[in-house]
Amino acid sequence: MQLTLAPSGQRQGTPPFMVDSEHSMRRAVDRRDPKPIHRSGHPEFVELVAEDPLLFLERGAQLFAEGDVPTCMYIVKTGQLQIRSGGVIYEDVGPGGIIGEMGVIETQELRSATVYALTDSELVEINDARFAQLIAQAPSFAIAVMRTLSRRLRAMDRWDRTP
Repeated sequence: MQLTLAPSGQRQGTPPFMVDSEHSMRRAVDRRDPKPIHRSGHPEFVELVAEDPLLFLERGAQLFAEGDVPTCMYIVKTGQLQIRSGGVIYEDVGPGGIIGEMGVIETQELRSATVYALTDSELVEINDARFAQLIAQAPSFAIAVMRTLSRRLRAMDRWDRTP
């Protein structure tokens, strides 16, 4: 699969994106930096859940789908996962990254994206009770989750404003 930048003749204010020439997937990128929105995580998250049971996901497997009922969020211990919605790739998430955080915060809302494993991956499932424990153990965890959620919502908002 080869990714190429979209033509540079875009109108002012239109966020750039990348096109996957094989699958017509668009990769949302930050206008200030022509890289995927986010590729890194918080290594300290992996340390916080070092003793928690692992969920193994094989390359290509779907973790959850847009529209699913949420029951938890996940911390990526190893591997790479990709967050997609429709034909847009929003983010690649690696070790220390979190996925599905809205499912712990807004339990009555359905999943807003689909997540696939780009590589064999190990994840830690974080339910409501474990989320509360992690916040008590490391209050900075809550701030990091809120910052991730805010960053993702802003990126999706910018993308949705595209004419």
